[in-house]
Amino acid sequence: MNIKRFIFWAIFLIILVLIVWGLAVAMNKPVNNGGLRLGQPAAVTLADHIIGPITAPVTLIEYSDFQCPACKAYYTLISQVLASSSVPVRLVYRHYPLPQHANALPAAMASEAAGAQGKFAEMYDLLFENHTDWIELPDPKSVFMGYATKIGLDIPKFTDDLASSTLKDVIKANLAEGQSIGVDSTPTFFVNGKAITNPTSYDQFESIIEAAATGGTN
Repeated sequence: MNIKRFIFWAIFLIILVLIVWGLAVAMNKPVNNGGLRLGQPAAVTLADHIIGPITAPVTLIEYSDFQCPACKAYYTLISQVLASSSVPVRLVYRHYPLPQHANALPAAMASEAAGAQGKFAEMYDLLFENHTDWIELPDPKSVFMGYATKIGLDIPKFTDDLASSTLKDVIKANLAEGQSIGVDSTPTFFVNGKAITNPTSYDQFESIIEAAATGGTN
């Protein structure tokens, strides 16, 4: 074998080894929303915003941004899951306002201010159901005040709470906790503590939930 052919085959084998090694590494990485290794979300407590039966056997944790178009799209799917799944599911909503969404933090504050009066779920619904009414406004406060009136909130208290540093700290804590486990996009979902690749249909979501209820994995 001449020297040129030897060098050619040596380079070829090195490249082949690197390809095989790369595939092996990739196959051993867990699958999740962002292609990153996600950690374990914080345990659910009564301080969380829980929608659905509090003792449900399946817990769906969502890190979400009210202004995010994908989160709005998933709102409809999640609502269907909560209403129709063969297995009871509770949704745990955690704030993850993205910096590129100027109205994400104000919307999160509106939901927290409603939550302070026991009506987080009602504001959550209105924010997503009327998404296009406020996402592009330079100041959505008047819209949020209208929602507060619609769901029967104490308006002076709601107004004060929109500027509450305590409620803002709740949102910041959700964001920091998500960042600490590797969340970097919205929505990011965990089912019974395990990161999942975002389902694209109700049937996919139902399959994941049914498996989680029996202790299986997807």
